[in-house]
Amino acid sequence: MITYHALGYWGLPAFLGIALLLKVLPRDSRAHQLLARIALAGLLLIAAIVGLSY
Repeated sequence: MITYHALGYWGLPAFLGIALLLKVLPRDSRAHQLLARIALAGLLLIAAIVGLSY
C-alpha cells in the first residue's frame, strides 16, 4: 500500500535529484527533455493518487 509518507520519502529525493540534473544538463539535450517529462509524469501520478484517495 502506498502511503503519503512513502510518497514524500521516495518522491522528494527523486525530484530533488531530477531538479539538479535539469539545472546541469543543457536545455536542448535529449536527456533534459526526457527528465522534464518524467518529472511532470511523476507529479501528475502523485496528484492522481492523492486526489483519488479522497
